[in-house]
Amino acid sequence: MSNGQTQQTVAIPLPKAKKNLVQIGCICMMLSVAMYGLVFSTLTAPILESVNAMGYVGLFSIFAALGVTIMTPIGGKLGDIIGRRNIVVIPGILCVICGIAFAFVRSLVPLMVLRLLISLTQGAFTAAPYIIMGLINERKDVPKAMGMLAAAIAVGGFGGSIIAGILTDMNMLTVAILMPALPLILGIVLIGLNMPNQKREGKVTVDVPGIIALSVTLCAILLSLNFGSAIGWTNPVIIAGFALGLIAFYALIKVEKKAVEPLIPLALFRNKNYTMLLAVGFASYFYQNAMNVYAPIGAMQVMGKSASIAGTLQMPRTLLTIIVPIIAGTWVGKKTSNMWKAMVGATALAGIPMLVMGFTTPSTSILVYIVALTVTGIAESFRSVSITPAAQSMLEPKDIGVGTSFVNFFNSLSGTVAATVFAVAYNMNTAADPTNVEFIQNGVNAVYWVAAIVGLVGLAIVILFVRPQMSDKKETEQSEQKVA
Repeated sequence: MSNGQTQQTVAIPLPKAKKNLVQIGCICMMLSVAMYGLVFSTLTAPILESVNAMGYVGLFSIFAALGVTIMTPIGGKLGDIIGRRNIVVIPGILCVICGIAFAFVRSLVPLMVLRLLISLTQGAFTAAPYIIMGLINERKDVPKAMGMLAAAIAVGGFGGSIIAGILTDMNMLTVAILMPALPLILGIVLIGLNMPNQKREGKVTVDVPGIIALSVTLCAILLSLNFGSAIGWTNPVIIAGFALGLIAFYALIKVEKKAVEPLIPLALFRNKNYTMLLAVGFASYFYQNAMNVYAPIGAMQVMGKSASIAGTLQMPRTLLTIIVPIIAGTWVGKKTSNMWKAMVGATALAGIPMLVMGFTTPSTSILVYIVALTVTGIAESFRSVSITPAAQSMLEPKDIGVGTSFVNFFNSLSGTVAATVFAVAYNMNTAADPTNVEFIQNGVNAVYWVAAIVGLVGLAIVILFVRPQMSDKKETEQSEQKVA
């Protein structure tokens, strides 16, 4: 491809050497994000035990999810305003500082504050690697680039949690907490030195009312969802929380309609093609909480397997998600039609394994779980290389930043909603006797059935809506090429 053609198809053209360094920087950023997530999951108990605060495990986890969920859409818009390089460098440096401080603080309140700050800063830059990969690569190479990010997440999560566990067992908890900062620092340096900071010229208005309204909406609704299953959905505090969230959401819509520089361009949601992709992303991500939380319960409490066996359930799946995304990304990049085919795999290969696991009994072989979860690794690989590139192709250049951020936002929102829905399904079946094997069996099966239904609904959306949209888009592009 000639240089002139490259200029037309790449939003930010870079020399090959600098492009490769920026891509390595993006991979390092996602390594760090995955490592922080899994390291904190592994170390939550030791960290809180060290300050005699095991009763705060739930709140600690909520802070982790809440910060990322709030800042992901805000970070995407801020990147449009201050530039893609700055949205990596500034929050990245703040995250490193908070991460280092977290390793040495041994008091509950500062730990909680620092955990929230780490989550907020991560949310600000989490979407940036996906956006940058879309800006510096030709369109046909974007799925492969997304595959590299997915592989980085798998490596970071898998390796990070193992190394963190080993270091903690060696009484090196501080080193384990510091570890994720290393790839983050490398990523900041590589992107900061090799990528130009493109930003819009002229006066830029920051949508402060929109940020406040969005933060209140998410805090009120997500905290109510998390605490509702514990203290009761009819509790006045929970009802008030949902009411506040709805009022703030209404205010957000009003504010965004009038804003000069809206945090959330509402026109995005009038784009039917883009909205369908958000729905597919939500559906294809939904099963993961069932896999992470309830598969070990089914293996140990229903099948009677040991904790060590339950801990190996996802090992083959993890290995697949290290290798397959790059291969899948290369395949998706060859033809536009491969994108919707990949989404068929992302939804079907998530829903069907959950359906199979929905028949768990004490006599079920553990191999059923291992094989089913391994298949979901293929689904995850297809999801990671199809939905974000497809969404970017549906957006105007000015909306790519916030549009990509909302894909990530809907993924995290899917996980939060799934956790609540699954908890309700499980608790309804185990309320009479939470220790009874038959009730536990019914509970985990109910969770798997819900996950299967959502995944298969996503499959229906792909077949009925996304496939025709992409077929029409391909025909339009071919017609334009003939005219040109």
